[in-house]
Amino acid sequence: MVEKKLGRGLGDLISGLGKAVGPVPPADKPVPPPTEQPGPKPAIVPPSVQTSSKDVREIKLECIIPNRFQPRKTIEPESFKELMESIKTAGVLQPIVVRPVAGKSDAYEIIMGERRFRACQALKKETIPAVLKEANDREMLEWALIENTHRKDLNPIERAMAYKELADTFQLTQDEVAKRVGADRTTVTNFIRLLGLPAEVQEDVRRQTFSVGHAMAILAVPDTANRLKLWRQAKNEDLSVRHLRIRIDAFLRPRGVATGPVPQPDMLKHFTARTDPNLKDLEDRFRRKFGTQVTIFYDKFQDKIRNGQIIIDFYSQDDFQRILEMIEK
Repeated sequence: MVEKKLGRGLGDLISGLGKAVGPVPPADKPVPPPTEQPGPKPAIVPPSVQTSSKDVREIKLECIIPNRFQPRKTIEPESFKELMESIKTAGVLQPIVVRPVAGKSDAYEIIMGERRFRACQALKKETIPAVLKEANDREMLEWALIENTHRKDLNPIERAMAYKELADTFQLTQDEVAKRVGADRTTVTNFIRLLGLPAEVQEDVRRQTFSVGHAMAILAVPDTANRLKLWRQAKNEDLSVRHLRIRIDAFLRPRGVATGPVPQPDMLKHFTARTDPNLKDLEDRFRRKFGTQVTIFYDKFQDKIRNGQIIIDFYSQDDFQRILEMIEK
């Protein structure tokens, strides 16, 4: 029975509830998916590439080759189509940046502006406005990465590969990579960790049909076989990141003394109101009783409920106090 805890502040009430019913442990300390962090960012075009209109010249497309350090491997068709329409209507508003190709006359390699170059190719244009700059290989890769990172043109796996290529090619630490691209070191580290996922999972993350949050959760599992099992379960059962972490926690840290086989990820069955009609009915009864949203889910192993949660939403301190009083009646 829950002890009486009325008359105390919200902090004490929450603390008391934690002692009364116990928290549901997370599946490891949650690792947030890599995100862009607040703070100073480098400009899309680094200062050494800043140009004026007098530097711009028209260069034949046939004299230009793509940037071999280009971190983007795919171009999103819809945005590329929009770029083509923009160029068809208004021309190339921002010149591309190129460098001379060593040992060849009238040959240039793109530093920045790959999409604009390809769009002009698709439109069968003969020339493109460009600015000629001197740049070494290191600057080529850094500038291309900075441009693409800030324009969000890279999918998560391309971004991870670009960070790793920058670190490996120029023997940089992850902290040094982070400073050069204007990101937090944790962001760089977490993106690079995605490259440890099985190829099938990476492909889903590349296509953005499997979220970075889901992928980061799966990385808590040490072996490839079980990572693949959990990936399939998350997709087939449409698990949220939260539910996936609970599933992983149940797999990694079985509770109590083991008296039978240790459950593998594919042995755990996840149930929600969408997959268990009884839960839908139970949720409705709770909602009517408490006058708020209630969510219930659980995992089964060998036809026995192993773990789960009942989540009761509240929207203010008064609402929390009201629900608590109803529970204690």
